[in-house]
Amino acid sequence: MSYFRLQANIISKKTQSAVASASYRSGEELYSERDEEMKSYQQREVAPVSFILKPDHAPEWTLEREKLWNEVEKIEKAWNAQLAREVLIALPVELPEDAQQELVQSFVQEEFVEEGMVADVAIHRDKEHNPHAHIMLTVRPFNEDGTWGQKKTRQYEFDQNGDILRDEKGEKIFQTVPSTDWNERETLVKWRMHYADAINESFKEHGIEQTVSALSFEAQGLDQIAEVRLERNEYQYVKRLEEKGIEAQTFYHQLNQEIREKNAEIAQLNDKIAFLSAKQKQTDVQTVLHRHTSDVTSQLDADYEKSWHFMKGRLKDNFSFDAVHDQLQGLYRWEERKVEPKQVEVQVTHAILNASHKAYQERNTNFVKQQGFTSSDFRSLFTERLDAFETLTDSVEKDQQTVDQVVAHAERTYRAQSLIVHNAFNELFPDTEERFAHNDRTVVYKSNVLTAIQTNDRTAIPSPHEVNHRLQLHELKKACEQGEKASEQIRIQALIRNKLGSEKEQLVKDGTDLKAIYETSVKLNTTQQLIERYEAKAKHIDQELNALIRETFPQAKEKLLKDVEQLPLEMKTALLKHYTQQNKLMKAPTLKACLQVAKKDQSKQAMAYHAYQAKPEARFAERLGSQQKSLSHFPTGRASTELIEQLIDQAERDQHQAQHETPAPTKLRRKSKDKQLRRELGLEFEL
Repeated sequence: MSYFRLQANIISKKTQSAVASASYRSGEELYSERDEEMKSYQQREVAPVSFILKPDHAPEWTLEREKLWNEVEKIEKAWNAQLAREVLIALPVELPEDAQQELVQSFVQEEFVEEGMVADVAIHRDKEHNPHAHIMLTVRPFNEDGTWGQKKTRQYEFDQNGDILRDEKGEKIFQTVPSTDWNERETLVKWRMHYADAINESFKEHGIEQTVSALSFEAQGLDQIAEVRLERNEYQYVKRLEEKGIEAQTFYHQLNQEIREKNAEIAQLNDKIAFLSAKQKQTDVQTVLHRHTSDVTSQLDADYEKSWHFMKGRLKDNFSFDAVHDQLQGLYRWEERKVEPKQVEVQVTHAILNASHKAYQERNTNFVKQQGFTSSDFRSLFTERLDAFETLTDSVEKDQQTVDQVVAHAERTYRAQSLIVHNAFNELFPDTEERFAHNDRTVVYKSNVLTAIQTNDRTAIPSPHEVNHRLQLHELKKACEQGEKASEQIRIQALIRNKLGSEKEQLVKDGTDLKAIYETSVKLNTTQQLIERYEAKAKHIDQELNALIRETFPQAKEKLLKDVEQLPLEMKTALLKHYTQQNKLMKAPTLKACLQVAKKDQSKQAMAYHAYQAKPEARFAERLGSQQKSLSHFPTGRASTELIEQLIDQAERDQHQAQHETPAPTKLRRKSKDKQLRRELGLEFEL
């Protein structure tokens, strides 16, 4: 089974060589300009897997290992300068080698490279039981032009008027502060937490039912005793004796044996407790649901009670929240795909017949022809199509009456069932935040959790401290699904409209098939009316996403949030979707990172749009005007590259400023905090 390990050390010019360190870890021969000698070490049994990752703004020569570390030693002039930071991480033995490497690359890219460091990585697999990676990191940042930056910067003090304060000698008053937070203990803690999250995410992707944690057993709330980590010599001695079938008698090995026996006893007791508590909780959930069902149904008015009995009879033995929810969603789909388009078709047909009749009376032969009529045979065609229109109207009215009745019953029953689920969930999880208490976007998740408790599916039951985090992610996920659906409806209808428009133009040009011209005209105008309806829905969802973005990024400044609100719906959906996919309990992506993903998504859409413009049907949309022609790929608009870049830069500045606005703890407080962190996280080292 894997153990968690992430430790950091500094490679100092006082006693070490960065070139030699890189040579030893990568297994390459490297020439050290400072020592004027070739650094070379004995080849390993298994060749290391080594690679270098760099930020976009770092120069290309940083990808050359020998030049990179020689340049580091040149720029660091002080005799005791910090040359590099080495982070040593243990790799999970449960993962295959390619997954281990993918884990290392993604972790290094996200935690170090995207923060501005160049990372020289070497994966060692000399011992099958101990795969690990050495990560050498630059400690000096790079400027945007690719030159070396400063480790420290001056932070001037200002008066009330915004002028720099000066001392008695007239010199500016300032403090020297680090230009990055890479040396902060909180940063180290963050790396440990994020690496544990990355391992657990990889386990989940590969179907491995295990987890690791950067926290001590006590901090995790585990009834378990930690084993003592053996030194290398003692570990190798114990392994040699085990291979010979001899039990080692060293003190710490014997102590670990006793710890394992005690942990096994604790695990057995916990299994019994879990079994009994699961049985008790299962009974509790059924009791809670029954009580809240009685409370809600006893307060139903006549309409709600009638709907409750109607749906109960319709669903029979499968009368539950999930069944009512599925029934209602099916009705909505039927209404959206069948009934609503027919309603619009009735309105459009009525408008076309009226307009055609008026044009015929005004002798507007050109318009009459475009709608599939001829002046010579107008009356007979008009009568025939008027009869068909009346038949269609009767059919649509009957369908509408039916769907209105059934949907009304389903909606009332769904509201009652949702209230039962909300109330039961809130009772079992009393720490649920107020905004999630009766949030309709979270009700399906709550129902799934209640079912998981009844079936004792532990993997689907959130712990009390993560329940609000899960509810937030499901609320955002549901909102993103609604946003994507609204955009897709507009996009699909726009593609259909463009195709129909091209077909109608060709039919009118030929002028022979009057029936096809008329039917295509009805379909074309129906599609355009549906687009306008879907655009109204999209505007409503867009306003809801604006509110969710504010709740999701409360630390963002007001100006930035207002600018983000100007983005099209698709970009807001993309950035929130990235947030939900990359969000973990101890880590959430920044607004800047989410904006960058939204920018990439729009770039892909732009490429697809350019390819589409070469098609014949796209030329019809070009004649409709700027608001209509790009709906096929940018349903709610397109953000300019300049605006997106400006928002990304603004988000980065706000984030950087927020980090530096945090007041530094006093020396006494910080010392106490460091001690507490080491105790909670089991740190074996100090930066």
